[in-house]
Amino acid sequence: MSIAGNVLKSVWPANLRWLFRPFLVVWLFYFLARLVFVVIYWNNFNQLNILDWLNFLQLSIRYDASTLFSINLLFLVLLVLPLRLPALGFAIIRWAFVFSNWFFLVVNASDVPFYAFNSRRTSFDALQILLPEFQSQFSQFVVHFWPVVLAAACMFWLLNRSFGKPPTQTKPILWSATLVLLLWVGLSVLMIRNSFKLKPLLPGEAFTLSQTEAGHGILNTPFLLFKTMELTPLAYEPWLDVSELNAEMTGELKAEINPNNVLKGHNLVFIILESFGTEYTGLEGNTDSFTPFLDSLAKEGLYFPHHFSNGRTSRDALPSVLASIPSWMEEAFVSSQFVSIKLDGLGHRLNRSGYKTAFYHGGKNGTMAFDVFSKQAGFQKYIGLNEYPSASDYDGHWGIFDEPFLQSMAKDLNETQQPFAATVFTLSSHQPYTIPEKYTGKFKKGPLPIHEAISYTDFALRQFFKQAQPMDWYSNTLFVFTADHTQESANPRFQNQMGQFDVPLIFFHPRKKLQADTSQWVQHLDIAPSLTDVLQLKIKAVNLLGESIFGKKRQFPIQYQDRMYYRFTPDNIQGWKGEHPELGWMDAAGKPASDVEKKAFLASIQYYRRGLVKDSLFLPDR
Repeated sequence: MSIAGNVLKSVWPANLRWLFRPFLVVWLFYFLARLVFVVIYWNNFNQLNILDWLNFLQLSIRYDASTLFSINLLFLVLLVLPLRLPALGFAIIRWAFVFSNWFFLVVNASDVPFYAFNSRRTSFDALQILLPEFQSQFSQFVVHFWPVVLAAACMFWLLNRSFGKPPTQTKPILWSATLVLLLWVGLSVLMIRNSFKLKPLLPGEAFTLSQTEAGHGILNTPFLLFKTMELTPLAYEPWLDVSELNAEMTGELKAEINPNNVLKGHNLVFIILESFGTEYTGLEGNTDSFTPFLDSLAKEGLYFPHHFSNGRTSRDALPSVLASIPSWMEEAFVSSQFVSIKLDGLGHRLNRSGYKTAFYHGGKNGTMAFDVFSKQAGFQKYIGLNEYPSASDYDGHWGIFDEPFLQSMAKDLNETQQPFAATVFTLSSHQPYTIPEKYTGKFKKGPLPIHEAISYTDFALRQFFKQAQPMDWYSNTLFVFTADHTQESANPRFQNQMGQFDVPLIFFHPRKKLQADTSQWVQHLDIAPSLTDVLQLKIKAVNLLGESIFGKKRQFPIQYQDRMYYRFTPDNIQGWKGEHPELGWMDAAGKPASDVEKKAFLASIQYYRRGLVKDSLFLPDR
């Protein structure tokens, strides 16, 4: 036998070859279930193009591979251990493999008809709710869903028949068998992660095709069960009846917009600044500013002094600003069991209105699932560290320094067909607050390490505008600025519950001064509906949690932190317990909430929770 043949035989031992055919049979069953799903729910797939179908195929393979290796890791390890397995050992592995894989195949197959009732794959918390009902209705389920029962019987028979005779055992060579064991354990871990990004494969990546509902066909149910089994269930209770809820939740319902604020067909550059708390600016009466350029744009543009983020982390920010989806629960939305809900993101609305859309972030692709959610929110392109042309601008930690990345984005936009919409998430003001060596000592420092990095990013913004101003698209572009969240505080005025969420919101247009009531209390959730209004975007579905700042707002900012809900009003900070918000509330002064305030708060929480659990967060545009 050749050297290559000997190597192959060593890394692909007879015990694994014995399992290969059953392994392929299981994979085939997952593929067939997916094919049936596509045929039954063809409306979820009828708008996919060729590139989408190619992505559909590669994502399906990745999700199935992760599921298969998760279920069968133990069997793979047992078969490559440097041991001589007896016949009984092979029999135990065979039947354990058959029953465990058959169980998950049946779960996956059962979810195909169930999708018609739930419009989503079954997560672990949903399974816990459904199991008692399934047990009590087992007989009628068997009758009504007899094709699943028939498929289950066929799968069991074929899976059992796929095994051949156990291989003859020879005495293993310890050192080589150990190397093979390490090789296959490492390969299995790679298959389970199925991603070379910072994060392993997540359910949300299935929903990045142009027709997002196709993601339900890409996912398999066992994968979603594994990913959601440790997540905290979200309780939903109807504290208000439907009429009360509808009266409270006006949200994105269109209001008359001032003709001066109409920017239909104008470009959009939406800049999300890393950790730019209002405390670091010269706004709101701050005397010590690290952001002179941003301050100047706020004075020339439209600035909202009472604006708050809806989270304390970067991964909370994108769903809030691009789709009005807050993280009012223990898990971030992007890693929750609800990531598969139908949504009409800002990117979808821009695409529908004829825009070329792109999301820019200088960090490593996969960071905070920005690439996944930006596509889920409808943005056509993602430009990250992998797409950046020069490694010399790498900061040594997170990604590309802000100044060169923003300069590169300006050049890219100059070559993009108008109208375009670009969202960029800056980087350099993230810990450890690295700035380029050539600027050592150039920027203003303060008592906190972040202050110098904030000054650098403000300088990078100035350089970006300096480069963009001569370009023909600049004068026809709306620039919007906010921050993902706050960071360390050195100012006692911001060392309170409100200060922890106080971030800027600025609308700037080179040729037009937008008008709005800037005394309103606004939040991240209001940005997408506001841009929808001012750019006159086409809406398919509305999310009533957000309101346009160019109309008359009714709702006040709500945050969730440390299992408490907080509602910010001009009079006080109201707080409700996260687990049972209907039971009581508190504020610093001990003043009880009025019935009107309590109803307004409960309506928002009920709409949010019901929207996630029932997949009704986005309602048809009315």
